[in-house]
Amino acid sequence: MFKKLAIIWIVLFSFHLTEVEAEEFSTTIIAETDAPLFDSSGIVVGKIDKGKEVTLQSVDAANGVIQILGQTFYVELDNFHHNNLVNPKKNISHIEMEYILQIFSKLYPELTKLVTIGSSVEGRPIYALRIGNGEKEILMDASMHGREHMTTNVLLEMMDEYIRAYKEGTNIDRFNVKKILDKVSIWFVPMINPDGVTLVQTGENVSPFVILMNYGSSNFNRWKANIRGTDLNRNFDGGWMSSKTTKDPAYKDYKGKRAFSEPESKALRDFIADHHFKTYITYHSSGSILYYYHHQKGERLERDLSLAKKISKVTGYRVMPPTGDTGSGASADWFIMTYKMPGITVEIAPQIKESFVPLKYWDEIWKRNKTVGLVAAEEVLNRKQ
Repeated sequence: MFKKLAIIWIVLFSFHLTEVEAEEFSTTIIAETDAPLFDSSGIVVGKIDKGKEVTLQSVDAANGVIQILGQTFYVELDNFHHNNLVNPKKNISHIEMEYILQIFSKLYPELTKLVTIGSSVEGRPIYALRIGNGEKEILMDASMHGREHMTTNVLLEMMDEYIRAYKEGTNIDRFNVKKILDKVSIWFVPMINPDGVTLVQTGENVSPFVILMNYGSSNFNRWKANIRGTDLNRNFDGGWMSSKTTKDPAYKDYKGKRAFSEPESKALRDFIADHHFKTYITYHSSGSILYYYHHQKGERLERDLSLAKKISKVTGYRVMPPTGDTGSGASADWFIMTYKMPGITVEIAPQIKESFVPLKYWDEIWKRNKTVGLVAAEEVLNRKQ
C-alpha cells in the first residue's frame, strides 16, 4: 500500500495531473494552498501543491472527489478556487445547475450560502445562493417560464464572474465587486420552474395530460408553465383576481385556481417573506425590454424609474412606459405591491416567437447583462429609501 501511494505521489508532483473517467460535469479547480489529499477512510495520503490544477469529478458531502490513476481520492473544497466553472454557451439542466451551485457554496463558504427554498411539483429542489456579506440584500431570479431557460445561464455566469472578481480583487467594468458585495448581498434563484425547464430541454417522461395541455403536440419548445399547466408568472397575488388568462391548464397563460396555488410560487413568496429585499429583478427572455411599473406614485415611482433607467443604460433595453393594467399575477407586480420596493422584469433577447432563445444570441445577451446585478446592488447602497 505504501509503495502504491508513493508512486501516486511521484505522479502527482512530477507531472501535470491527468484525470480519468471524468463525470459529465467535471470541472477544473486550483489549489489555493498545499491541500491535503484523503482516502475513503479520511486518512491523509498526500497533498496537492498550491497552484496545482485538479479535475473535480463530483461532490461528496463537504468534500470534492477526484481520481488519480483510476483511484478515488477526496479533497476539502475550501482549499481550492475555480477559474471558469460555468459554460453558458449550452443548455444547462437542473442537475448541472445543482452541481454548480454546490461547488460554489463549498469552494467559498466565507462568501456564499446555499439554501433550498422549496420543491417543484415533481419534487425537484429550488435553490437560492447568496453571494456577498452585506446586510442589505437584493434578489434575482430566472427560468420562471420553462422555455426561458437561457435566463438561468445569465444568472449562473453572473455568479461565476462576481465570485472570481471578488476573490481576485478585480473590477468588472467600473464596478469594484468586493467593495459592493461586502455591503450588499445578492441572492440568486436561478431556476424557479425546474419541471418546465426539464420538459422543454428533454421532452421525457411526458404524461398524456401534459400533451393535452400542449394542445396535442409532443414538441415542448414553446412550454412556459409548470408541469401541471399553471403559468407561474400569472400565479402571484399581484392583481391575480383581475388577471385575464386561459380558463384551463395549458402550456402558457393559465393563472391557477387561486393565487399561490403552486409550490414554486409559494416557495418564492415564503423566501421573500423571510428577507428584507431592497430590489427584486426577475429575468425573462423575449423583447429586449424592461418593465418596472405597477401603479407606484410619487417618490417610489421616481426611485423605481431611476433604477430601470440605470439598468437600461448598461443593457440597452428599452424601459416600457406605464400602463393602466390592474392585474397580471406577475411576481414583480406582486413584489412592488406588497413590499413597496423596486421590481424590475428584464427581457433578455429579441422577440422570440413561441420557443426558447437560440444559443446564437448568448454573446450579445451576456455583454448587455453582465453588470446588472452590480448596478442594482450599487443603487441600493446609494438609495435614501
